Amino acid sequence: MKRRFLSIVLIGIFIAATYLGVVNMAHGEQLSLPVSSRRFLLGLTPTFKLNGTLEEVYETTGSAAEVMNLWFASVPWYNLTEHLEKPETQGLLQLIKSSGLTPVFQLNFWTVKDGKVMLQVPPYMNAATTTLGNPELRRLWLEQATNISRDHHPKYFCIGNEVDTYYWNGSREDFDNYVSLVGETYDAVKTVSPETKVFVVFRLDTIDSYNGWFLLQKFNTAKLDLFGFTSYPYMLGYPRPAWYEKPMDMPADYYMRILKYTGNKSIVFSEIAWTSSESLRNGSEQEQVEFLLWFLQHTKEMPVEIVSWLCLHDLRTVEEEKTPNALPNDFAGLKYKNGTEKAVWNYWQALFALPRIVPELPTTWPLAVTLTFATLVELLCRPKRPPVRYASKNKVKTTQPK
Repeated sequence: MKRRFLSIVLIGIFIAATYLGVVNMAHGEQLSLPVSSRRFLLGLTPTFKLNGTLEEVYETTGSAAEVMNLWFASVPWYNLTEHLEKPETQGLLQLIKSSGLTPVFQLNFWTVKDGKVMLQVPPYMNAATTTLGNPELRRLWLEQATNISRDHHPKYFCIGNEVDTYYWNGSREDFDNYVSLVGETYDAVKTVSPETKVFVVFRLDTIDSYNGWFLLQKFNTAKLDLFGFTSYPYMLGYPRPAWYEKPMDMPADYYMRILKYTGNKSIVFSEIAWTSSESLRNGSEQEQVEFLLWFLQHTKEMPVEIVSWLCLHDLRTVEEEKTPNALPNDFAGLKYKNGTEKAVWNYWQALFALPRIVPELPTTWPLAVTLTFATLVELLCRPKRPPVRYASKNKVKTTQPK
């Protein structure tokens, strides 16, 4: 009797633990999310709020995301290994880890100087004549990629962010040198960190509007683990009138068309957002919510691995919205700069709370595991029966039932 009672208790505990995500799912459904579970990781950049502490912003980010882009905007790529070894950077990496976040490492070759997109080269090289075909520059790049991969074994490694920017605004002639460098970088990374997932990022909105899909086809898909994209549809046409005034104006296949060019590779949306700035782009809190829901609805059949919202807090205060250099993206956070939550924050939290289904496992795995566990408990707790005696010709045999 005690054993049967124990089995019932154990099964109850196991079922409760297995289906804990259902509670979260129910919470999400109260906000009418178009999905009841997710297969992708959520990402968020821990931007600061007024009077906030470093620990506070990372703790909040870790409560609503699993990954974050590790950007060092002021550090050139050729100094990144050295920068990562500094005590203050090591402290930041530890804070990221303790917050439950996985950093997405970044190595980017281009920069903007005096309003011009250009290749970022060490000061001892001639910036006007050096290209990505330069053997010394390629050696330095591969050295950085190898060092970062060997020392940190990143789960995700972006080796070029919004790379179509360099093609359209930097050097079209040099882009093929970058394509070949990606293949060499992939091999270098895998040699020292085989589990690292390597990818490059494109601006989806620009690729689509410029009919630049051919740029994706330049890459050898055997030398990429993922394809990455950023997406801010409300910015199309800026500073002139927006192509899409509202999320509902977007074509239904706006994201699905990606699959024509990425084969069987999974997709990383490394940056998505919609602005809440009414004066700069006729945005609103409600449009942010509508965009998130529209995005989830129209990507749920895609092999998405990461979805990252641009930032936790706005980059400027509401009062700064009227300043001459303010941009719509400055107001694309899930919260205002002063820490006040926007409507989209609740939806993002509900999305984070949904059960995440591991892609390799079928969606029915909780039920299957529960039944298996219940069967094992029943077998272990079943009382032993007495031996059965039976006659066989001239002697009696004793056997224990199986």
